[in-house]
Parts: sequence; structure tokens; C-alpha cells
Amino acid sequence: MATTDQRTEGTGETTSWVKQDSKYIKTALVLAVFTGIEVFTYFESVHHAPDWLLVLTLSFLMATKFFLVAAIFMHLRDDNAVFTKMMVMGLCIAWPVYFVMAFAFGFLPNWNPILKVLFLLLPPAITGFWLGYSFKGGTGSDH
Repeated sequence: MATTDQRTEGTGETTSWVKQDSKYIKTALVLAVFTGIEVFTYFESVHHAPDWLLVLTLSFLMATKFFLVAAIFMHLRDDNAVFTKMMVMGLCIAWPVYFVMAFAFGFLPNWNPILKVLFLLLPPAITGFWLGYSFKGGTGSDH
């Protein structure tokens, strides 16, 4: 039977369920705001933004939402660091494959080839470096 308070193993501290759930609620609110921004990008009559800015914005939001869901809701943050690095490696491989296919099927045909190469390679490199080294995950101990 669930109680309103839980004892943290080994420390004797009491953690309220409200404090634990607030992390999930805050994450859900951030995801809702990001989704609202994504939906807003579909209304060209409102924003008149250039294609490159829309693609950059949507790509950033896509990657950020992916890692928020993986870190918080899938509890990747509490797992061993090797799982975090595997997830980062997967995104760094998926990003260029996704956009190579997008360019191959004719999306954004007016882009400069140099800009295409930078867009394909720079975000995975930054993401891989930042998330692979600064967000190392938990200690990997069994819960």
C-alpha cells in the first residue's frame, strides 16, 4: 500500500511524494511549452520565418524533448552512465541519417551544400559532446 511519504534507503530521510512528482509535472509543462512552439511553426501566415530557422528550431526542440523524456520519464538519469552514452550515440547517428533522407527526398532543396553539411554534422557533434560528457547519468547502483 502506498503512503504519502517514503523513506530513502540507507539514509533514513523522508521524501514526500509531492516533491517526487513535481519533477514529472515540471518536465511535462516544459514538454507542453515545447510542443506549443512546434505547433506554432506550422502557421506560416503568423510567423513568416525562413525555412532554415524553422528546421533549426524544430530540430532543437526534437532533440531536447527526446532527451527530457529519456532522462526523466525513462529514468535514464538514474541509470549507469553507459546507458546515457548509448542514447547519445544513437541520436548522433540518427540525426544525420534523418536529414540525409530529408535532403534526398527534396526537402529544403535551395540550401547551400556547405550549410547542409554543417547542419548535418554540427548538431550531433555538439549534442554528443555536451550530453555525453556533462550528463553522465547515475552511479549505476541497484535500487
